[in-house]
Formats: sequence, C-alpha cells, structure tokens
Amino acid sequence: MRRCFIMGAILLVLCAAGSARAAELLKIGALPAADSVILHVAADEGLFAERGLNVEIVPFQSALELGAAMRAGELAGHFGDLLNVLMQNERGASQAVIATTTHSSPEQRCFALAVSPQKAAGLQSLADMKGADTAMSGATIIDYLLSRMLEQEHLPSDWLVMQEVRQIPVRLQMLLGGMTDSALLPEPLATMVETGGARTVWDDTALNEPLAVIALRTEFLNPEIVEPFRAALRDAARRIEADPEKYRNFMVKKGLLPRPAAAVYTMLRFDLFNTPDGLPPLPTEEDMSRVEAWMMERGLLRNAPEYGQIVFP
Repeated sequence: MRRCFIMGAILLVLCAAGSARAAELLKIGALPAADSVILHVAADEGLFAERGLNVEIVPFQSALELGAAMRAGELAGHFGDLLNVLMQNERGASQAVIATTTHSSPEQRCFALAVSPQKAAGLQSLADMKGADTAMSGATIIDYLLSRMLEQEHLPSDWLVMQEVRQIPVRLQMLLGGMTDSALLPEPLATMVETGGARTVWDDTALNEPLAVIALRTEFLNPEIVEPFRAALRDAARRIEADPEKYRNFMVKKGLLPRPAAAVYTMLRFDLFNTPDGLPPLPTEEDMSRVEAWMMERGLLRNAPEYGQIVFP
C-alpha cells in the first residue's frame, strides 16, 4: 500500500512538472523557408494555445545565427534540418527531432538545380555541366543534396565547380545575373528563378530524404509537450491543405514566398505519405546513418550518436 502511494505521488509530481513545462514560453527559431509556414499557422491561429502550449516563433535570416541562439539556450527548439540537429547536438545544444515538415516525394519538388538564364540554352542537362560553376553553401543541406545528386546521377564528385556563397540572396543575384552557371535552390526560390528564365536540370523528387525537421531541446522532450506540439502541426497542415490559396497569401505576408513566384508556385502538401497523423515521416535510422556518414567523412561530426538520442519516438 505504502509503495503504491509513493509511486502515485511520484507520477503526480512528474505530471505536474510536465504541465508546468508545457505552460512555459517555448521560443522556436525558424528560417524563412516555405515549409516553416506550418509553424506560423499553428502559432498565429492559436492551434498551439488550444492545446495548452505557449509558443512564439522567432524569425532568423541565417542558420548560423539560429544555431548560436540554440547553443546559448535562448530557444526551446528550432526549424531546420538533420545536419543542423546533429551539429548543434554535438556542440552542446542537446536536442531531438519531434517532427518532419518536408520529405522528398515524387509528387512534390523541394530543391532544384537551376542553370542561369544566360547559360540555359547551352546547359540543358547535368550531362552538359562538366566544370560548370555552382553557387552553394558548404556543410549545409545544399552541400549534402549536391553530393546525393551526383551520386544518384553516377557523376564524379568534381563534375561541378563549387562556389562558396553563404547568403541565399547573393546566390540568387549571381544566378540571375549570370555570375554563376548554376545554383541548387529550395522552393519557392527555384520556381521564382524559372519565371526569370532559368532552366531546372535536376530536382529531388527521386530522392528519399527528410529535408526539414523541427527539434526541441532535451529539457522539453516529454509527452506533455511533444504530443500537443505535433497535434497542433497536424491541425495546421490540414488547414493549409484545405485552403491553399488563403495560405499562399499568408506565406507572401510572412516573407516565406516571393511575390513574383506566388502565382505559379505549387503549394506545399504534407499528406503525401499515408502516416497516421498526416505529417511527413520522422527520419529513419537509415536516413540518420546516411547523413552521419557524410558528415563524418567531411569532418563535420566526430561521433555518431544513437538514433534514440536524435529522433524522439
């Protein structure tokens, strides 16, 4: 009887602690990417609040600034990719993925290699592009996807000449101005440069990769936070899919969709994978091992953590 009483008391304390954490302000860092719309909708339309969570979306313009804020303990979590999560985790910001917002699919383009308008007539496929300049950002998802692209197309790693250009606006200007032959761009920027005369010679639709994720710091990884957080994301995804034109305008207002591309941009879908909650699937052990191997080969990661340390079930 005494033992049951003690166990019950412990459970009550744990539940109370979880509820207190759920009521705490959760600052989530987000980059201005198209699929971060799911976070903005959940916050702006009260979907987090309906489930007892106090969430604020904090915008960042670069992954470097966002990573620094995570390591400084200024954020409860962030929108990014698996590479970010692994690097930040190793550098002291212990965290785990709780949701995937974008996964590659044959039905939805997320990244594309675009050739500048000035070179579009002569460079019509990857086979034409030996030695072509490609504006990119090393040690990022762009770098990783360029490697996967060359591997998929059975091309050597030096097929393209990589130009390090960290800032996406500069990459766009260089591409459209003909100062680089090509650039790998996320949507909706790939659509935007196509409207300016660029040619797409490759995209990620034949890959099988989790491309964008949401991660929370370890201290927030409990069911009282993770389950309602994922449920709010699911509700936001359903709203976006039910009224894509409304949220196309919402994305423009939030700076997630350039106005010149808005009319031709194919709106995001989250329900392409037949998962129980309608969100893209969490990264698998195979996904994580592939990313870890690539990072370790390039000296970006010293140790490969266990799957359960990085992906919350």
